[in-house]
Amino acid sequence: MNRKLKNTIMVILCIVACTMFIVYAAFNTFLDISGTANIESNWNIEFTQIEEIDKTDGIVVQNTPVVSGTLVTFTVGLNKPGDYIEYRITVQNTGSLNAIIENIDAKVNGTDALKYEIKNIKIGDKLSKESSTNFVIRLSYDNSVVNQPNDTTSTITINIDYVQDIGQVITPEDPEIETPVKIMDMIIQNNEINTDESIDFSQISSSTNGNGLYYTTVDTSNMNVDKKINSLYLMTNIFKIDSARIYYYRGNVENNYIYFAGFYWRIIRSNEDGSIRIIYQGETANASQNNAQIANSKFNEGYLDNAYVGYMYGIPGSDNYEDTHTNLNDSTIKTILDSWYENNLLEYSNYIEDAGFCNDRSIINGTGYSTTYTEYASYDRVLNKKQPSFSCTNKNDLFTVSNTKGNGNLDYPIGLITADEMTYAGGARMVNNNEYYLYTGNRYWTMTPFYFLNASSGAYNWGIYSLGDSRYGTVNNSFGVRPVINLKSTVVISQGDGTANNPYIVNPN
Repeated sequence: MNRKLKNTIMVILCIVACTMFIVYAAFNTFLDISGTANIESNWNIEFTQIEEIDKTDGIVVQNTPVVSGTLVTFTVGLNKPGDYIEYRITVQNTGSLNAIIENIDAKVNGTDALKYEIKNIKIGDKLSKESSTNFVIRLSYDNSVVNQPNDTTSTITINIDYVQDIGQVITPEDPEIETPVKIMDMIIQNNEINTDESIDFSQISSSTNGNGLYYTTVDTSNMNVDKKINSLYLMTNIFKIDSARIYYYRGNVENNYIYFAGFYWRIIRSNEDGSIRIIYQGETANASQNNAQIANSKFNEGYLDNAYVGYMYGIPGSDNYEDTHTNLNDSTIKTILDSWYENNLLEYSNYIEDAGFCNDRSIINGTGYSTTYTEYASYDRVLNKKQPSFSCTNKNDLFTVSNTKGNGNLDYPIGLITADEMTYAGGARMVNNNEYYLYTGNRYWTMTPFYFLNASSGAYNWGIYSLGDSRYGTVNNSFGVRPVINLKSTVVISQGDGTANNPYIVNPN
């Protein structure tokens, strides 16, 4: 075959191939499928019943327990330690798919005196289709409680997560009830605690004269107060011995920071009612000088009368103590604190305790009125004896909103630190100390009267000065203002270890 034929054949074959393709395309057909499918299985797991199965006499069922789909609610009142009530709750799987418990999330918020137990249910339990099961909740009033708690309510929330059982393996596990950590519990857990009986309060804080968390030496029965007490012992025993024991920070501590209401604060101490006293630190944890205070202010505009040592005061020029120190007029510094509270803390009032602020105007020498020389109690207690105290002897001087335990003359539960608290914290008169947590590099007021000198010099109150030393100044001087408030004992901490970079953070309700 010659070359020309071969080529021709190749061409012809190519034409034939193209023709075949065109013919095939002409006979192409498009097929559509249209159909409907439906899943007949269903998923439905719900509570169907709650019934009381046991209780002690005296339990008050305040509302009939309610079952509504995936929600069960009950409200009861327990009267005395040892009281309890038990409810059995039924869960039913009315669907056509088998189920298994993937997680049980149980949380309690409120008083420690009420205890909850969850029985007869655990993670990994199966609930077959068209079947039911039940579990028990037991609520009891802790039998070891000996005093009426400040907080008397408790709430439990339980979320039970069921998922479809497709043969997966979920390890059986009893449910744990998460109890939020309250602020004092957190403080105790994070500190080694010492008695203060060996501290010399005439000297500043130091590694040999107090640095850390301490408690006041009050009732030391059944305890070896010469030794450091570990946290576990404190948590299990100390509150049973003396629920009024006061804990306080002293020295150059680095773990008493708390973040609340958009500001940083430093924890000063616990109070007799279990609340926690804190002092303003600023908008940043490392604030100092003017940033650690809200303003500069005179304690009072007037100063040439005994009346002006008061956070509130009576009638200048009076010829008796009572009229001089009755709480009729706001001090200059009180108006500043009240205004700041209105603008910054009013919406957080549910967290703040009305624990009181002591403006101790009891006297040890003089009359306490007009322009007569008068020494107020701190003159002897803090200056001479070097024996500070957290107590406030006169109800008229304990400034509170309610008149139950104090004078009831406050508009808002806000005040200032006292000279005694300053001394406990590590300050001392005329001794420089830039190594304790109250040092800011600026001078600021305390709430404590010192003395009235004479008709020309006037009234003096204690202050913390720029070198960290404590002194007294005439009340018409302009010093810094550092607010002090008290957080309720029930306040819960959501995170933090108390350091500047990781402060305690108050859990929002």
